[in-house]
Amino acid sequence: MPANLPPEYFKVEEKYRLAKTPEERLRLTEELIRLAPKHKGTEKLLKMLKQRVKKLKGEIEKKQAKKLGTRISFAVKKEGAGQVVLLGLPNSGKSTLLSRLTSAKPEIGEHPFTTTKPVPGMMNFEDIQVQLVESPAVVEGSCEGRGFGLAPFGLARSADALLLVVDAGEPWQLEVLLKELRGAGVTPDPSRTAVVLTKLDRERGEFPNCPFKVLREGDPSLPSEIFRLLHVIRVYTKRPGENPATRPLILPEGSTVLQAARRVHEELAENLEFARVWGSTRFPGQRVPRDYVLQDKDVVEFHLK
Repeated sequence: MPANLPPEYFKVEEKYRLAKTPEERLRLTEELIRLAPKHKGTEKLLKMLKQRVKKLKGEIEKKQAKKLGTRISFAVKKEGAGQVVLLGLPNSGKSTLLSRLTSAKPEIGEHPFTTTKPVPGMMNFEDIQVQLVESPAVVEGSCEGRGFGLAPFGLARSADALLLVVDAGEPWQLEVLLKELRGAGVTPDPSRTAVVLTKLDRERGEFPNCPFKVLREGDPSLPSEIFRLLHVIRVYTKRPGENPATRPLILPEGSTVLQAARRVHEELAENLEFARVWGSTRFPGQRVPRDYVLQDKDVVEFHLK
């Protein structure tokens, strides 16, 4: 059966050939569908046009997702010993976890997307503070622009450590988070990432192949475990005959005496001859060379040339 297309159809088809944007091509394709007669002779044509509509909508969604990801920025200035980002799906318990670990007062609600921007808070751990940042929720399709788009993944990428917050009764949430992270080009470092289970009364214990350490909300050791994810050490300086400083230097694991001196002042590092260390050495106040590797809570006394 012939298609018997009206003259208006061919005029619109010519406009489609000249169209330059997917939005314009979509509008003209939908117009072609409207103009095409609906009978057996146009079945293949209409099927082709509908497939084109689907393809064009996909192109437009990707274009909008790219714009969304670059338009929204969730940058948070780092403070304290390090920045740890809390990432999770809607209603996974991120806000409650943040409020229990810090003095932050995030809005807590049962409806999704209660948190619409990053919420920072400072967690006390012994004599230091660690910055926790609750990210707005990730949803299925976030890496393609849905929800807050790529913005939460920018936070995760720049953080010093990552907490994947999962409702203990919904273990599938972890796989969604990992899938969206992969889609956004973010590969969590297993040594700097942990899963935190919330809503423990619903726990089902289904994490057999989890590549990260699994922690639990309310565990007294949680602040200590979060601190370990940062891979930093605390070093206390002192002058000869005086008490150690009360506020430590925060240094990366593996830092040496020379690097600690450089953190204090470049001139101190240039004139450093040796140091005396209390803590990790065989005996208190032991003399060590400039390349001695310090440990957490070491006390260091610098001696110049």
